[in-house]
This record gives sequence, structure tokens and C-alpha cells, in this order.
Amino acid sequence: MNTFLDSLQLAWGLIVGGDAELWRIALLSLRVSGCAVLIGAVLGLWLGAWLAVARFPGHGLLVWLLNTLLALPAVVVGLLVYLLLSRAGPLGSLGLLFTPTAMVVAQTLLVVPLIAALSRRLVQAALDEGGDQLRSMGAGPLRSALLLLVHERLGVLTLLLTAFGRAVAEVGAVMIVGGNIAGITRVMTTAIALETSKGDLALALGLGLVLLAIVGAANGAILLAQWWAEQVRAPAPATPLAARPVLAAAPARPAPQPLIALQQAGVSFGERIALQPLTLTLQRGERLALIGANGSGKTTLLRLLHGLLPHRGRIERAELQPEGRAPRLAMLFQKPFLLRLSVYRNVWIALWLGGVPAAQRSQRCHEALAAVGLDGQAQRPARALSGGQQQRLALARAWATRPDLLLLDEPTASLDPSAKREVETLIEQVAAAGVTVVMSTHNLGQAKRLADRVAYFEAGRLVAERPAEHFFTDPTLPTEAAQFLRGELPWT
Repeated sequence: MNTFLDSLQLAWGLIVGGDAELWRIALLSLRVSGCAVLIGAVLGLWLGAWLAVARFPGHGLLVWLLNTLLALPAVVVGLLVYLLLSRAGPLGSLGLLFTPTAMVVAQTLLVVPLIAALSRRLVQAALDEGGDQLRSMGAGPLRSALLLLVHERLGVLTLLLTAFGRAVAEVGAVMIVGGNIAGITRVMTTAIALETSKGDLALALGLGLVLLAIVGAANGAILLAQWWAEQVRAPAPATPLAARPVLAAAPARPAPQPLIALQQAGVSFGERIALQPLTLTLQRGERLALIGANGSGKTTLLRLLHGLLPHRGRIERAELQPEGRAPRLAMLFQKPFLLRLSVYRNVWIALWLGGVPAAQRSQRCHEALAAVGLDGQAQRPARALSGGQQQRLALARAWATRPDLLLLDEPTASLDPSAKREVETLIEQVAAAGVTVVMSTHNLGQAKRLADRVAYFEAGRLVAERPAEHFFTDPTLPTEAAQFLRGELPWT
């Protein structure tokens, strides 16, 4: 064989002609590497997701060790497996050395650190974006990790392809533990090395082309899945606001009664005080608006009320009467975190996390989506919705759980006037149904329209609290609050 073109022609003939030796080697490679990646996926995805959500002594050391193993040479892995499986080794009695099983073990040890490290980073990044919102819906660490793996499924497929590429292209470990025995443990990489050294370039090149085709096909499948996920289904016409069913949770507005009481409750992050100790009681059915500059403690108070932050002091949740149960809470964040699933599935998962019986979930999903005008968008990707639609979806997701207290963090920020009007109408319907609403806002007109009590915060401190009809006209209002209302608050 004198030229590359001659070798390529013969290699192509072996592939097309179904050469028995070539395809036997290729199929064995696929079985070994495929099994290794499947086992590695189970172990690696579990380990990576666990490391992303868990916190324990030695966590940082374990992450460092995992990242270090990414650079572990394949021949070292092969040597370790050889020592374990050799006759003198602790597992020598199993007789696995120089078998495909030994090769699967070696390749699994190679891909587990890769899958675990990359999946940890995927889950951690998604957790930073939406972890609090999943917790607010009732997701514990394990459920959060599983949901975020589904959320990042295309990233997971990509890292599994990377792991398969490392496994199928590895030569050192499988050579050591498999022995490159013809018809038994000879795989594509070891065969390519052997045939090249013997001068049989046609077989070596044929195996190389098959290897490239396998990896290319897997990569093409990933690209196709990504393309399909990015396709936006045509939306159905939106339901006019006046034609939507009105949100209703109870036949009558409940009688006023204490719902949640804060007793000298405060929040600190290290030495920085985010919310100074305050005493505050929420009455069932009231609407409280929190106003103040950015960083004044409004969002911190909302998270505190929901139990998302460690705190000082006491938070007492009263038992509802006549229901005889603890109040249910839901929170709408300023930037809703929506899973990369359909509109319907985002609401369904909130109900699943909230413990709603399976038989009720579908009906509740459709009722909530119809109430916010998204019933025709149920099968669209949630992240393909407009900003206003995403906010309405988040409100439907919260409302479907039938909360007694709804916490809203600047629910109409960055929305156009039409979208703001729609969201405000939905909030009014929620409040009219007897749900207690606590809302942070920079829109003073919105506070006047939607609230029956207003509280002003500055630098983490509750400065003033009044009924809404008096707050904006009270001459005894503290100076800081009066300056804020006039737009004269100085820069700090």
C-alpha cells in the first residue's frame, strides 16, 4: 500500500462490503463503550447532581478531587484495574481480566469523573438561576437536582456524547486490561494501533472511518434535538381579558384573622444586615405593598416570609380557621424561572411539588392557564413566551396551588403598559378571592390601586406603615418616607 488514496479505497470497500472482522471489532467497541457510558451516566449524573445541591464537611475537597480525576491518564486507570483483577489482586478470583467486562470497568472509571464534574456544573448554574424558586414550590435538594437535570437535558446529552467519545477513543486502559485478543477483546482503537504497526493500513483506516461516523452520528443527533427544542410552535390566539374565567378560590372573602406574625425577625448575610429586626403581623385577606429604593429590604422580607432565608427572631404561622390547617404560601419572583418544558408541564410540576393529588393536577393546570389567557399556549415551550406571558404563566403556576398567601416581587417590572394592566387585573382577582397579597413595587400608583396597607423600607429598616388611603397624604409621615414619595431621596 503506497498511497493514502489506495488505502482509503480499500478501506471503503471493507466497510461497504461488510467485512466480518471490521464489523465484529466495531460492534464490540460499541458494546463496551456504550455499557461504560450507561453505567457511568447513572453513577456520574447522580454524583454530580448530589454535589451540586449538598453541603457537608469536606464538600470542597471532594469537588477538588473530582476535578483532579478529569486529568487522570487512561493508562493509570488501566493499571489500577489490572492490579485489582489480576490473579494476585483482591478480585482476581472473578476471572475478569482480559475480558470485555474488564474493559467496561476501566472505561467506566474513566468517564464517571467527567460526567460527574460536568453535570455538577450544569446543575449548579441552573440552581443559581432558579434554586430559590424551586424551593419556594416545595422542591427539596433531590427533587431540585432531578428537575434541573431534566431542565438541562440537552447539556446532559452533550456531556454524555463527550464521555462516549473519551471511552470509545481510549486505547491505553483497554489494551492493559483487555489484552487486544482477536475476536474477544480487540476493539477499534487497539485494532487501529495493531494494524497500523503491521502495515495493514486499509483495515486501520476503515476502523477509523467507522469510529468517526459513529461519533458524528451521535453529534448529529444532539444537534437535531437542539434544533427541535428551539422550534417555536405557532401560538393559538390569546383569550381576551374580558372573556377569561375569573380567578376564584373561595365562595366568600374570609374573615380577618392573623395569618403570619414576625417577632423581631431579621436577616443578616455575614456582617451585613439585610433586614433589621422588625415586628409585623399579616391579616388574612389583606393586601400589603412594600415600597422603597433598591436594596431597602423588600425582597428580603418576601423571602423571609416564605421561609427561604435563615433569620433571627420568630415567625409564627397561625392555623387557619375554619380550615384547621397551616397557610399555604406561593411566591412570584421578579424574573420567573421557567423549566425548559411546555407551559402545561411548568404548572403541572408546581402542583406535583406542592403535593396535589395526581387526579386533580390536569384539571387545575387547565383552569389556571385559562384564567390567565394561556390555555391556547399550553403545549408551547415556556421560554418561548413573551415577558408578559411568562409573568402570567408564573402567576398561574403559583395560583394553581391555591395559596392563602401570595408573595409578589415587583410583578410588573419591565413589562409594557398592556401587560402591566393584565397582570394587575389578575392580582386584583386573586385578592378579591380572599388571598393575602404582599407585593413589592416601585410603582406608587400601583401601590395605591392594589394595596390596602403600605410599608416603606429604607436600608433594611421598616420606616413607616400606614393604611393605603392615609399613607400618601399623611403629614406625620417620617421625613425619609416623605422624601421618597416626592422623589427627593438622596443617593447613598
